[in-house]
Amino acid sequence: MTTESAEIIWLDQHHELSLHELNTLSGLALPQLKQLVENGALQPSNALSAAINLEDCQFNSHYLLLLRTLSRLQQDFELESNALGLTLVFLERIRRLEQQLSAIRHGV
Repeated sequence: MTTESAEIIWLDQHHELSLHELNTLSGLALPQLKQLVENGALQPSNALSAAINLEDCQFNSHYLLLLRTLSRLQQDFELESNALGLTLVFLERIRRLEQQLSAIRHGV
């Protein structure tokens, strides 16, 4: 019998994740994540200039849920790497629309 250990991370809107953490937690390979950043689908929160090293980038924690969903979609539908960027943009758009709908329903 083997025992698996898991690290619990409490994510909120202010939590930032490194590229390495996204790689570890999302299920996507590092080259795929780098491609998403290069294509602009995954935007670092601390990249004020193009001169920042990709390894030093920090990403908002809301991307983790989107990237995990993207990883499952890639596996389930056998998506190619070049389709991941567009899919991530659509997932982000859906997340924002759901937030707007929730705000409307709650009268905010």
